[in-house]
Amino acid sequence: MSRILRLMFLPLMVILLMGTAVYGENPNITQKDIDEGIAICKEFPVVLKVDGKSVASDVSPVIIKERTLIPLRAVFESMGAQVTWNESDRIAEVAMGPSAVQLDIDGQAAFVNGNQAAMDVPALIINDRTMIPLRFVGESLNCGIGWDDLTRTVTIQSPVDKNVSTISSVEIQEKSDSYRVIIEADNSIEGHSTFAYDNPQRFCVDLKNTVLEDGDDQIRENGDLIKTVRYAQFAPDTVRIVVDLNEKVVGTVSYSSDRARVYIDFDKNQQQNHEDLGSVTVDGLNVVDWRASKKLVVIDPGHGGSDTGSQAKQDGVEILNEKDVNLDIALRLNRMLEAAGVSTYILRDSDKTITLYDRPAAANTANADLYVSVHNNSTDKSPAAKGTETYYYSKAGESEYNIYSKELAELVQKYMIESLGTVDRKVKSEPAYAVLNKTKMPAIIIEGAFLSNTEDLKLMMTDEFREKYALSAARAIIEILNKSVE
Repeated sequence: MSRILRLMFLPLMVILLMGTAVYGENPNITQKDIDEGIAICKEFPVVLKVDGKSVASDVSPVIIKERTLIPLRAVFESMGAQVTWNESDRIAEVAMGPSAVQLDIDGQAAFVNGNQAAMDVPALIINDRTMIPLRFVGESLNCGIGWDDLTRTVTIQSPVDKNVSTISSVEIQEKSDSYRVIIEADNSIEGHSTFAYDNPQRFCVDLKNTVLEDGDDQIRENGDLIKTVRYAQFAPDTVRIVVDLNEKVVGTVSYSSDRARVYIDFDKNQQQNHEDLGSVTVDGLNVVDWRASKKLVVIDPGHGGSDTGSQAKQDGVEILNEKDVNLDIALRLNRMLEAAGVSTYILRDSDKTITLYDRPAAANTANADLYVSVHNNSTDKSPAAKGTETYYYSKAGESEYNIYSKELAELVQKYMIESLGTVDRKVKSEPAYAVLNKTKMPAIIIEGAFLSNTEDLKLMMTDEFREKYALSAARAIIEILNKSVE
């Protein structure tokens, strides 16, 4: 990644540091850290406001190793929630409107409406009060959060009730080469999640913040591909569409321009692409499970066009641009994934310029399920720096994809080190990188090796390095996709 690109990320990092809510890996908080944080906040108190009103608590917010923790009971009760404590299991439970929250005090596990949610640090007991990370409140419960550095004030806004869309009709249309299930609502539909089952084959779509107008029902098709389309009120704010199938096919979900209609398309010829499920490709990669075949993987070859990325120089002469290496590796990765039956979308297949924020925007528009950015590294501070590292940013909504950025980053890192034999610089959480924090889906950045290091550069200029890089990434991606549907 070029020095210029790193500088573009710097302002956001500064803002995060000023706001104290630094989003990263568990900083391994010790009792000493807690004591130091409490002492500092006694000298320089942190004010807590919820919905514009000051909240009184016998334990004030505390900043520990740049993480802001707030008193659970005081915050949620000020929002009208009911808070209970299970002493035997050491679990705090919160009931707030349609949301149910459970927090394991002795671990980093948190559950919102039964779905696991990310916590960058565990909940802590301080002076007999449960303290939880501010970030969790903002991301997992859709609360607005803020920080005023001048007054050292944490602000929290209660979640805003969203308009519920009513599903008025569900129908099936058959074409010569496909089937289309059409779901119509009276308002825009917020979003969806998909999953599939085997034995018997079913494809399911959960529509967020929706209710059925006329109750549960079904449509019998009894065709060569679709047997039945069933729909039901799966949860108070979720309508589930279940398509019972005769073949191993996965639907593609899209929306009308006003998002008041959802389309689920089934290709009648899709089954032919998965006859070899369980076998391997010519590259030795597992063929992707049919249930994961329509999960869209966006491949982002870093830099391009006028943005060269890092550069390797010899006697003052440029001998290699990072953008060219990234593109070569990304094209190989794209070929390998396609051969394994994975749906892919490569952001560039030639030397063209794509702006930093257009990259995540393109992935979001495509409703991608996974984002993989291909990069290589450089530094002007230490020519000795070398090796491979992978960046990730854990998003609270990753449970909807059943894919987790950190887990994918760890798999990629493992296979890269095994295959390339480079120095292991580990996986790193980095919330400041735009392609990680602006993408809705799980996302990682792979930094293969250092152009600024003589040994790494020699490797990078070989065909073998680029092929192994792509193969390692493909192996991890297919493994995580298959795991997501198990």
